[in-house]
Amino acid sequence: MGKKLVVVGIFLLVAFFAVSLIAFAEEEKEKPKFGFNMDFNIGLSSYENSNHQQVTFQKFSFFPEFSYGKWGLGLDLTFEFDGNFKLRDLDNDGKPDTWSTFTDYLYKIYYVRYGFKGDPLYARIGAFDSYTLGHGLIMSGFSNVLFYPQIHHLGLNLDIDGSIFNMPIIGMESVVRDVLDWDIIGLRVYVRPLTSLSTPIIKDLKVGATFVTDRDPQEITDTADPNYEKYGSPKDNPNSTPVSEFGLDTELPIFQKGKMSLITYADWAKIAGKGSGSLIGATFQYSWFKLIGQMRFFGKEFVMSYFDSFYEVERSTKYNSLNAYDQFYAGYLVGTDLSLFNLLTFTFYWSDGFNDSEGPRIQTRIATVKNAIPKFDITFSYDKKDISSFADTFSTANSLMELEFAYKVSPIASIVFIYQRTYTPSGNESDQTLIETRFSF
Repeated sequence: MGKKLVVVGIFLLVAFFAVSLIAFAEEEKEKPKFGFNMDFNIGLSSYENSNHQQVTFQKFSFFPEFSYGKWGLGLDLTFEFDGNFKLRDLDNDGKPDTWSTFTDYLYKIYYVRYGFKGDPLYARIGAFDSYTLGHGLIMSGFSNVLFYPQIHHLGLNLDIDGSIFNMPIIGMESVVRDVLDWDIIGLRVYVRPLTSLSTPIIKDLKVGATFVTDRDPQEITDTADPNYEKYGSPKDNPNSTPVSEFGLDTELPIFQKGKMSLITYADWAKIAGKGSGSLIGATFQYSWFKLIGQMRFFGKEFVMSYFDSFYEVERSTKYNSLNAYDQFYAGYLVGTDLSLFNLLTFTFYWSDGFNDSEGPRIQTRIATVKNAIPKFDITFSYDKKDISSFADTFSTANSLMELEFAYKVSPIASIVFIYQRTYTPSGNESDQTLIETRFSF
């Protein structure tokens, strides 16, 4: 582990040094400003311990955030104490969780970033709750915080468009779940082969290639597993069989003018040792309104977005489960993103098949714009797949949900109610209700 940390440290230094050079080479329209924000939370938290029992802790959390121009740094300094005022120890090894090793202290970095997703240059090390490569046929909504805070990951996102080097012909998107344990790695490289032409539309043609691999799908995450402590952290499993998927895609903007655009695309992908699939789609956007549509065609032993928001839960068994997909699949997705009156944002996606045995999937998110309503902030997100009936729409099976309701007592203090439907590292469904007092400075 020590040698690995040295290599990782060198890599991170080199990577961020390179990003720094690029960043400072970019023209700044105005002088960067320093920013600081601090959230302090007091409340109760509950988790599943090594005996698969729910245990409760008193929680004190500090989340300082610093910014300078496009740079940002966020820390997670959370202290959880049991009834004897001892730091949390879910695996019962006599050592406090997340406070006993050098790696634990690295994971206190919640994120370091430059820019934002969609910028010509975007780099982030730390936590991310949703990441999509390309149009999502291979990876969509992938998260490295599904088991957070029981399990921490120091992920990496690095997106570069060659236009920042005056080379708009090429670009890349990349993701690593944890730079201290290089198991899940994804890369998409794309080119604009006709960008030198003056012909409208055709000059913006984009062609891409994507590769994603999981080198350790049977990684040990269950603290009750007898091998959990043997392999330490990360919990590598030498018996894992790697899983890989690769694909090709093309994208053509049909219309782009002002705040209006229409982009069409087509993707194909193949899961190594299993089946292949393809999709065609279009995205129309006008200012605050976005409309998305896709048609999907999959062969046997293939699924949409193998690396999706549920992947960490299904990871160890998902590859073998593809054997059950024994017929050709034809399906669709329709969805919309809205931003209404600077008051709230709304996202809704519905996908289903014409001839498959699985039910439809709903993905939605509703959130008020921060401080848009004087006394309240509300966020609701829901992801449910394989819906069998209307009554099943909000059942706990195959679903992720989070509801956060904040009542502002004063400009800096809020009482926050949080309900989460998620999974434990052992794969069990888990409903959690938290009430916190939050102070923001």
